[in-house]
Amino acid sequence: MKNLSEISINISVKEKTKSLLESLMEFPSQDAPLVIESRGNNIIAGAIKLIDTIEEQYGEELAENLEKRLLSSIHHRNTQKFQTGIKNLPIK
Repeated sequence: MKNLSEISINISVKEKTKSLLESLMEFPSQDAPLVIESRGNNIIAGAIKLIDTIEEQYGEELAENLEKRLLSSIHHRNTQKFQTGIKNLPIK
């Protein structure tokens, strides 16, 4: 038989777990603008770093072509144009 303190701990843990799960389930709907802002900032920062890397590794003409392919792929929601450009890169 469980003593009173074990029962209290079990109830407390269940309540905290339920509260945590409820918070996680409500998170997207309550903080959608913050999530979108954060993800957008991360994606933009990553794209800028990618463009900087491309410019460092390849000549101006090739870098410009890849940047256009990247933006076109994002605009058209299709990675194929950028992938084709990457496949055609000269090996360094």
